[in-house]
Amino acid sequence: MGVLIGIMVIMLPQFPKKWFLTLFVGFVVLAVSLPVRDKQKYYLFLMVLGLLVVFSKTLLFHPSAIFRSTFGYTVYIWVPPLLMLYFLWGMRGVSDETAAPISTTGLWAFAGVFVTAAISVLGGNRLWGSFGLFELILAGLLFIYVASDFKDTRTLRLTIIFLIIATFIEAAIAIAQNLTGSALGLGVFGARKFITGYVGLLTLTRVTGTFGHPSALAEFFDLTIPLTVSMLFFPMRRSLKILLAVTVLIEFIGQGMSYSRGGITATILFSGLILLVHFCKRLGVARGLFTTFALGVVLSLLVLTIPNPIERGLSRTETVTAYGRIPLMEVAFNMIRAHPWFGVGLNNYVPVALDYDFTPEHYTSSWNTAVHNIYLFIAGEIGIPGLLFFLAMLASVFRAWLPVWRATDPLVFYGGMGVMAGLGAFLLHGMSDFTPWTSEFVFWFMLGLAVSLGNRARNHLAGLETASI
Repeated sequence: MGVLIGIMVIMLPQFPKKWFLTLFVGFVVLAVSLPVRDKQKYYLFLMVLGLLVVFSKTLLFHPSAIFRSTFGYTVYIWVPPLLMLYFLWGMRGVSDETAAPISTTGLWAFAGVFVTAAISVLGGNRLWGSFGLFELILAGLLFIYVASDFKDTRTLRLTIIFLIIATFIEAAIAIAQNLTGSALGLGVFGARKFITGYVGLLTLTRVTGTFGHPSALAEFFDLTIPLTVSMLFFPMRRSLKILLAVTVLIEFIGQGMSYSRGGITATILFSGLILLVHFCKRLGVARGLFTTFALGVVLSLLVLTIPNPIERGLSRTETVTAYGRIPLMEVAFNMIRAHPWFGVGLNNYVPVALDYDFTPEHYTSSWNTAVHNIYLFIAGEIGIPGLLFFLAMLASVFRAWLPVWRATDPLVFYGGMGVMAGLGAFLLHGMSDFTPWTSEFVFWFMLGLAVSLGNRARNHLAGLETASI
């Protein structure tokens, strides 16, 4: 170890400042892991925490005035922990054969998405398309690992705890940014300048958290807040339930401060569905429906009558961005009609959008963004077959998750319901907002987690049936 430290001290100062910081942090993380006994838990925590942080190194970085989903071969801070988890997974398989086999759920559909994306690159800008393919590879590695190796109760429990803690931290950052009117010095981790919204004459400061854009922050909360809501029903001490309830409140305030109408609506809707399911399960259908409805009425009155960020976000009055989504969809339909099979090329949507903009306003000449609909965006980039493969993957994940509905393990049931509700909120929000789908890594992580929880429930139910025989 002393020799390695000496080599680091000699070599690292020769690198540029950003590379020095990156390599130094990487060395410290590796050095700290050496005495840690449970290395899987250590790297799992780092990976989940890293998914929050838009901290990365980009190889072959190409600046562009025209928006792209990615501007180079970007290696994110969570990638090294993921690679170490793959290494530990492989070592377990070699040493004692306890490693879980690779999950095949959604694998063929993902392969279809990747192949159509690769073909689309051949017809578009190949360099920029290769950047997008690299991100898609990272997304696939993340999905496959989580779907395959998250098998035991301890790993699932730690993952859910880490996700709840990470969501609370992100919400606290968003609230602090709003109160202080600053990015809190977190620019290196992805925080950026605020985006302005309006409610009448009132100017709203839309915070970005560590995700760089309020919509990206809202999409993260879409995926994670329903999980926290669902875990309120998990058996635990009353003090922990109170603490978790406060956490839910803070997380909703954080979502509200994104002032994302689509995100707030989707999160509230699917959190309400979670409450409905759990109340019906505990109280019966009739009383569950009544309780959920009564609680919804009370909360709605509170939200609409007391000034709060959720009410302000829902009542934003700027119409340009809202109305502009419709012309952007028209452009997407024109693009899809012209290139139905393989689209205009991965990571090549915005640069060619003006060629398909026949709207009177020519929105794409002034609005540097893609269509605000994830499904049209995918079809426009990689074609209708690519979209169908993506939908087939979602269907495959949902089918693998279904045993959660009958799960007797509280962790699997409440965690699984929350994960699927989060995915539903994200996909609903994605119908009205821009979603760079290849780099929505928390989304790919949650897809894998849904598969893992479903497999856990299926195996447990199969064991109970065998025991009963």
